[in-house]
Amino acid sequence: MAKVSKIEPIITKIPRLKKVAAYARVSRDTQRLTHSISAQISYYSELIQKNPEWEYAGVYADFAISGTTIKERDEFKRLIADCEDGKIDIVLTKSISRFARNTVDLLSTVRHLKELGIEVRFEKENISSFSGDGELMMSIIASFAQEESRSISENSKWGIRKRFKSGDIGVANKHILGYQYDDDLKQYIIIPEEAKIVQWMFEMYLEGISLQRIADTLNDAGYRTTKGCLFQEASLDILIHNEIYAGDLRRQKSYIPDPISKKKVRNNGELPQYYMTDCHEAIIDRVTYEKVKAEIQRRAAMQNPRYPFTARIHCENCGKLYSRVKNNVKGKTYVRWVCRSKKEIGCSCTSVTFKESQLEQITADMLGLPEFDKETFNDQVKQVTVLKNGNIRFDFYNGSTKIWEKPPKPPKVKKPEAPKRPRNIFDGMIFCGMCGKRFGRGISTTKDGGHLYWHCRSKSNHGVTCESVNYPDATLRKIICKVLMMKDFDEQLFKDTVEKMVIQETGSIDFHLKDGSVKTYDTLRLRINKHITTSTDEFTGKIWCGCCGYHYSRYASRDKYVYWHCYGKIEGSTNCKGQNYADADLRKISAYILGMDEFDGSTFTEKIKHITVLKNGGLKFEFKDETTKKWIPD
Repeated sequence: MAKVSKIEPIITKIPRLKKVAAYARVSRDTQRLTHSISAQISYYSELIQKNPEWEYAGVYADFAISGTTIKERDEFKRLIADCEDGKIDIVLTKSISRFARNTVDLLSTVRHLKELGIEVRFEKENISSFSGDGELMMSIIASFAQEESRSISENSKWGIRKRFKSGDIGVANKHILGYQYDDDLKQYIIIPEEAKIVQWMFEMYLEGISLQRIADTLNDAGYRTTKGCLFQEASLDILIHNEIYAGDLRRQKSYIPDPISKKKVRNNGELPQYYMTDCHEAIIDRVTYEKVKAEIQRRAAMQNPRYPFTARIHCENCGKLYSRVKNNVKGKTYVRWVCRSKKEIGCSCTSVTFKESQLEQITADMLGLPEFDKETFNDQVKQVTVLKNGNIRFDFYNGSTKIWEKPPKPPKVKKPEAPKRPRNIFDGMIFCGMCGKRFGRGISTTKDGGHLYWHCRSKSNHGVTCESVNYPDATLRKIICKVLMMKDFDEQLFKDTVEKMVIQETGSIDFHLKDGSVKTYDTLRLRINKHITTSTDEFTGKIWCGCCGYHYSRYASRDKYVYWHCYGKIEGSTNCKGQNYADADLRKISAYILGMDEFDGSTFTEKIKHITVLKNGGLKFEFKDETTKKWIPD
């Protein structure tokens, strides 16, 4: 039986068309080059559409833009973006110089497109980025194109400077506040409305008003810059310095050192400048303009004052200049000259710092003068260098050199160690009931020659204000004798009996014994020199003197510190020595006697009949129920 085989139809695969685009560019806006860009667009459009294997992806054209940078070429950037989106397979261009005159931009762009699988063809040089030697040839030719651009730039600059030198003005800014450039007359013409703004601005500046305030005043008045923006301090500073308002022009204030980067820099003397006077009608008269220049110099001197040593002292260690540093400490002014690198973060220059008075004396000695003279220093000294070893080298204009040698440091005299204080039996045993810190020893500076006392250590820490009371050592020993019922203080008995002592806010002391029990010495101890402003009417007529029998009256010291004293002292008929009492202390003692945390006037009036100030300085409180209580200070 015959075998039958099925033959499938062959489908011819249609090759994918290459998406092809072209790039064109001209650098100047002229009629000839306008025709050139149009011709390039027509040529590439027709070339791509005629090829049956290509699909037309468009022509990208930049007009009147330099090829030294990519930043301002919008069409070129759009071409690259479409390549990255997969819309293009091949890019056609007339020559390498049309694509880029910057070698770095050319190679980085071509390499980027090559990584994306996109070919770039340069028609004039017959180079493809996919060919083996394509990149080498491109880099060589692009270098020539870059140098050609640099040469064109230098020739253009030469022509501009020649026109400046011959007096041909030429302007870059057609419209400056107050002026509009007239191409037919080839000079600036005053705009009256804007000229009034300029005149007002200069008037305010001469009145001493700051640039920021001038800007705010102009903005508040509704005025705006030539671009319709608000006035700023920086823009006003440029306008105030502009000689155009006096009828003059200064050319080549700035220049472009690199035609590739095209970054404009200020001309600080690297190239000649050309000053042309009376080029147009002035808005500001000469007299006013000279006053403005003087005011500019005055303000600059205030902001950046120059001193004899300014920009004259060099550091051999790091190469930086020395700068002047002024400090005020406790009302006294100190002026020093310091290496600038010491003021910069991350720098660690080990150069020597000098006082200004010391530098002046050293300089006077080097010049053979009795004292420092600024004029002589400026006339004779070219440069001052602080050497690594701290010596100073003076270089003179006559070519000679002198070195001031830093005197050796005096040997350090080791201070004798202070003798260690003998250990006290109370060390580490007294604690504060308010903050928990231990009590430490101190020596008072009283008229009796000083005595040992104990105080909370937190009082010694910055920013800490513990309200605890201090205890003299002698008083503390007497209290211990009372609590432990000792005739005289016995150190061994104290050690064997007491675990620790805790001093509370009132001055009461809790004795924690080693058998676990607690004994309390209850007292109220006032803080010395703690002035609290209170004034209590309830004390009026209730305080009597135990020395002379007179009543106590209220007195306000400096209209705020209120205390009570015996009226017999005021009358002068008695030689009373009754104790004075601060109002705040009387309140605290009264609250303690009444068993209250804080003084309450109504309770005091209800319970207390009167208070007697005893001869020993204590207080005797007589209650209305005929009972009494005493408070005796330690």
